[in-house]
Amino acid sequence: MIEIIQQNPVISFFIALVPLVAGLWKLMDILFVKPRDFRISVLEKNVEEIRKELQKQENHPVNSNPNFDGPETSLAPVRKQSTTLQSEAPEKLEKMMESTTLLNDMDLLYESWKDKKLTDLQRDQFEKNYIGQKVVWVANFSSVSEEKDGYFWVSLTSKDKRKIGVHVIAVFDSNHKEVLLTINKDELVTISGTIDSFSLSPLLRKCNLTRKT
Repeated sequence: MIEIIQQNPVISFFIALVPLVAGLWKLMDILFVKPRDFRISVLEKNVEEIRKELQKQENHPVNSNPNFDGPETSLAPVRKQSTTLQSEAPEKLEKMMESTTLLNDMDLLYESWKDKKLTDLQRDQFEKNYIGQKVVWVANFSSVSEEKDGYFWVSLTSKDKRKIGVHVIAVFDSNHKEVLLTINKDELVTISGTIDSFSLSPLLRKCNLTRKT
């Protein structure tokens, strides 16, 4: 049998090729298939962690600037920093410092945050300044859904129906279910709460809601 194999170079070639192909397949599995599966697993885990972070309990709000005491204190870094800027959009930075006006007007805060003229650095600073700030807004009650964890996510839009892009999320615990059941879609409400984070829209926690009279 060995003599036949040695006398036939084609058979010898294929016999030598089998372990080579097996080795290459194993190498491809190690270098490409397993890392791909690992990356997919990591991405799925990160998405789930982000959702859990957004829906965590009210007594653990996300606050990237815990040392502020109110609008004036939280904006101090912006005022100090703006003195070092020369002529880079002074009106835009001045608008960011009008905390009292922004905190009293949902539309204005949303539009200021979404301003396309802001750099990434300026938007990050804007978010840090307003996370943890208390607000009282009049808004349009758009929808409400009950999540699996028992929290209610309320979608709020601008009281001015011409501003279709303004959108804010308010999170309520189960104690507010009875009140939320009495509110109709497109009804004007007064919402109070604390800005918890910015993602696709500002998110409020520690919220209370009443009908606008």
